[in-house]
Amino acid sequence: MLNPKIIVFLFSTNHIQTVTSYSKKIHQQYNKVNMTSVQATIFSSLLSAIIALTVVFLNRLFEKRKSKKEKYDTVKKYANPIIFASEQLAWRLKEILEFNGVYLMPNAPMNGFFKYKFDSTVYRLNAVLGWIQAAKKEQSYIEGTKIKHHEKIQLTIHEFQRRLADGSHVEVSILGDLGRLFNLDLKELKENRKALIGVKLEKVVFEYIPDNVKKNVGNLPNEKQIEMLQRIMDFICIETNQTKIKKDVIIENRATAINEISREFCWIYRDWQSAIGDVMIKEIKDANRRFDVIGFPEFQLIHTENDWLKKTDDLFSNLDVSVDDRFDSRVQQLKQVFDSTIELIATFREIVKKQESISDSSFNALNDFNEKLNMRKIQVPKKKFRIKIGFE
Repeated sequence: MLNPKIIVFLFSTNHIQTVTSYSKKIHQQYNKVNMTSVQATIFSSLLSAIIALTVVFLNRLFEKRKSKKEKYDTVKKYANPIIFASEQLAWRLKEILEFNGVYLMPNAPMNGFFKYKFDSTVYRLNAVLGWIQAAKKEQSYIEGTKIKHHEKIQLTIHEFQRRLADGSHVEVSILGDLGRLFNLDLKELKENRKALIGVKLEKVVFEYIPDNVKKNVGNLPNEKQIEMLQRIMDFICIETNQTKIKKDVIIENRATAINEISREFCWIYRDWQSAIGDVMIKEIKDANRRFDVIGFPEFQLIHTENDWLKKTDDLFSNLDVSVDDRFDSRVQQLKQVFDSTIELIATFREIVKKQESISDSSFNALNDFNEKLNMRKIQVPKKKFRIKIGFE
């Protein structure tokens, strides 16, 4: 019989050339069981070919597994930092949404403590964006092999970024409310057309408020407000082929229309998020990962001088969580960002077998608050028990 040790060795070796020498041994062994020389030669050749192909297959399999492991290990390198940074952000958002974040409210005194709370809130959001950008950069150096959970990770990150960046629905909502206020028929407009008109209306508004703070349209003189509203309503009527609104009707509805237009919001677009992430990270050497996120002291030194880092200020500046979120869409936006932050934590917890960044009690407390806030509780998969069987 064929010696089993020969087969085991052939299946485990990475050198195909060794197959030839062992095929001779196979030939000799089968000569002892009354095979003709031709039969033994054919059999040993076939067996050698099968073994050689198997070795090639195993080599490719091992390489593929190695590539997958590399990418999976890269994800794991950033999982714990992302979990930690997301937890810090989640607790701060919970504090703001639950207790109204008095240090963010309009006319809040800028004492040392309130300034620290504002700066640290901005830092926590920017830190999450930094870790996400760092993980993306490190993964880009690895061959694009699919790994388990990779698609879910990408979807979760995409949703987190979308909640910060996607604001077209606000402009559409303002357009609809102005239409109802002035009895215009907008039913025939398609959604994409409404979004485009909404963006153009916003440009008109920003011509009158150079600081881009929409609440400040209420501080404009009445005649400037009327002039702005006339331009806006004329544009809507032209785009929808309707009779222009008379000036006296605009004057009559001026205060309500200004309230509709002055809804506050802050969208941090995806390219801005990447730019913020680039500023927040630094390359490190002689470590198990290539990037780290700058600390809070370093952030404070460069925050006020860096245009990218200041992009997130408007999300929290002069924020009154107690108002109807219809007039300050940032309130609803923060609720959605909180939901996505909990999802981010849950997703990365799932892929790391041993994570030390967040306790079960902390995650459960945040998840319970999310259920009250957004009427949604993040489902946490049950842990699976795996039995590994190995052969020597």
